[in-house]
Amino acid sequence: MDKLKTTIGLEIHVQLKTKSKMFCKCDNNAEGRAPNTVVCPVCLGLPGALPVANELAILSTIKTGIALDCTIPKIAKFDRKHYFYPDLPKGYQISQFDEPFCVGGFLKIDGHKVRLNRIHLEEDAGKLIHSNGKSLVDLNRAGTPLMEIVTEPDIQSPKQAADFLRKLQKIVRDVVSVSEASMEKGHMRCDANISITDGEKMSEIVELKNINSFRFVEKALIIEEKRLREKYPNWPEKNEKETRGYNSDTNTTYTQRRKEAAADYRYFPEPDLPPFNTSKYDLDKLESEISEDMETLLVRLTAIGIPYAEGQILLNNEEKMYAYNAIVDFVTETQKATLAKSIVHNYFDFDLDATELDKHAIDYGGAIGLLATHNVSKNMFQQIVSQIHVENISYQEAFLRFANQDLEPLESVIDKILAESEREVAEYRSGKNQLFGFFVGQVMKVTKGQADPREISKILKQKLEV
Repeated sequence: MDKLKTTIGLEIHVQLKTKSKMFCKCDNNAEGRAPNTVVCPVCLGLPGALPVANELAILSTIKTGIALDCTIPKIAKFDRKHYFYPDLPKGYQISQFDEPFCVGGFLKIDGHKVRLNRIHLEEDAGKLIHSNGKSLVDLNRAGTPLMEIVTEPDIQSPKQAADFLRKLQKIVRDVVSVSEASMEKGHMRCDANISITDGEKMSEIVELKNINSFRFVEKALIIEEKRLREKYPNWPEKNEKETRGYNSDTNTTYTQRRKEAAADYRYFPEPDLPPFNTSKYDLDKLESEISEDMETLLVRLTAIGIPYAEGQILLNNEEKMYAYNAIVDFVTETQKATLAKSIVHNYFDFDLDATELDKHAIDYGGAIGLLATHNVSKNMFQQIVSQIHVENISYQEAFLRFANQDLEPLESVIDKILAESEREVAEYRSGKNQLFGFFVGQVMKVTKGQADPREISKILKQKLEV
């Protein structure tokens, strides 16, 4: 079975953070609103209501395309995609078929290039609410602008699919800032297509619909990958398509329907919206508004001495990256790597929220300076930032409190430890150099981690190598 190859393609819907809906002036934020209260004749699909395209949604889509190395065609148009769902009041969806706003492009995942087919723009449908054996329709979401990002079938494993989604989320949220991209809130949803081939024949193509968690996407694909491989002897003669759902409670997939072909949707150009000439937009200006992409930012972090692995942890953790960006202006260039290390390895042993960072960033930066120059140990650093956090004092004041403590002189501590460790001292002097770490550890234990490791090493070497 090793000859079998997994092929995965993704269709990702991203809700754009515009003020109004895609084709009308209704509020685009319907969260927490009473059902069917954020609607108008346009998003209700009433006869005679005409759509007007949201230009910010178009610009957001084009900006995303630029960030993902897409080609931006000079002409794009909207089309009607026909299908009959209870939550689609018009009986068709305004989408894009053969002339989208963005074509091609790619995104690399750990060096593997995943090509994009297109990025197009469309409106969302409403939502069905099933309760007590009845189905109710809430059309607040109808008309919400959705950007659909479609990959080529270049993804080779369920894990790679989840990694692609995580990286894409960071791009649309942090690099181009066009969406909150929260999967939990439904701002980012994924349809995943998977098939298996042995190089000559191919399994059916399975589409997994509307999965709203990176972990669930990976789990559902693992299930289907295993199921399709087990069906290898009974693969169909022709490429059939099936739509399946995923139940996270039971970690199972189930059949929903046979997949429609494009002809079933009866696409034709939207007669109420003329084609768009994208050359009227300043693409250079849009590109200048894009933040650094993740790969470029990671290269920049490693260039200032931050280890690659720690840079990845920063980029993949929104709270840690926020903390780094808040404090970095208050440290020197050579201290930035120490700052990254302290955040990645949780030297700050309490939650750093935005308010806390804004209030104490300069003092946290000062404490990083002490840590970077080895004036304090990790233990003392944590006590200093804890006092800054709890008592609202400066880092200088917190440091002086420890510096002025009546601690036993370091040399006396070391003399006492060596006197109590005659056997270990003799073994060290006979060639067991690895015992040096034992002595350092004993000194750090007695001084409660507050002694400078460099000073400990200096004194120990003087006393042991006589």
